[in-house]
Amino acid sequence: MSRPHEDRQRHTLVDHRPGGLPMTFPNGSWLAIGVGPVKAARSDACVAAYETLVEKAQTSNVHADSTVILTSYNGRRVVTMVGVRGHDGFRHLAAAWDDHHRFAQHRAIAESASLGLYEVVASVGNPAIDPASHDTFVYEQFEHPVPNIVELFTSSEASPEFRGALILHGDDGRATVAIARFVSGESYETFRTSRASANALGSEDQSGTTSFPVHPVRTFAFMLAGSGEAS
Repeated sequence: MSRPHEDRQRHTLVDHRPGGLPMTFPNGSWLAIGVGPVKAARSDACVAAYETLVEKAQTSNVHADSTVILTSYNGRRVVTMVGVRGHDGFRHLAAAWDDHHRFAQHRAIAESASLGLYEVVASVGNPAIDPASHDTFVYEQFEHPVPNIVELFTSSEASPEFRGALILHGDDGRATVAIARFVSGESYETFRTSRASANALGSEDQSGTTSFPVHPVRTFAFMLAGSGEAS
């Protein structure tokens, strides 16, 4: 049997109940985005592990800003979006979430999880990521620049059931990420299969494109001055 002080060393007092305030990120914000493939049965454990890591990151020299954790509808992916202080904050976060720290989280974090730095470049409509919403949120990552993505979301092709989108560009200047919000999955599919969407974004099965519906599980409304400044 473990002693109480050992339990306190292993665990932090994290409230693992789902929910949180609707989350938006202003233009110029820097986000560390992690996408981890997991077994569906381990999805909840993975979310809980990331919640603990996020809390530790907020109280350490990483100084994590507002954060969103999402899961795919099938439970096979967990997406974590953490506000950081540009490049320096990202380096601290990447070091804190290395293999050693992930192993300490009971191997709940997928070993093949990716972690990249992205800057918010545009918000269209109401892109608030809200755990209480019944809208459909879709995570799309393109391993290539998508210069006309904002114009696409503001065009008539987005349909009346389009709610909003958050657009981010990778620090490497190549990747583009969009978190799109639609009334339903059907309305998103109609948009995504339109000719204008295919011309601007490419097909969903195109090599280098990752697309899947997600549900916001938890948001952390940390306050951090200067999080939008790159170092």
